[in-house]
Amino acid sequence: MSSNATGSRPADAIDCEAALSQLGDYLKHELTPDLAARVRAHVADCAPCFRELRFAERFLTLLQSSGAGVQCPDPLRTRIAEALRAESSDH
Repeated sequence: MSSNATGSRPADAIDCEAALSQLGDYLKHELTPDLAARVRAHVADCAPCFRELRFAERFLTLLQSSGAGVQCPDPLRTRIAEALRAESSDH
């Protein structure tokens, strides 16, 4: 992280706890640009958080690839559609 005039962290820097709590949203691109930049800056300078980020990236990739091509069986899809139609007609 870049230092301010006193040699400490920038005023808007985040700590490990804050960075780690945002990793999921960061990886899904669901953070504001400012918060994403703050997480990115922290992770760039913090080896433990960087390792957590890499682990989370690999984990999400594995989850996404394991579900690729899996579809809901037609009978279940039909039952869900029927239940939704019945629910909407009740209201």
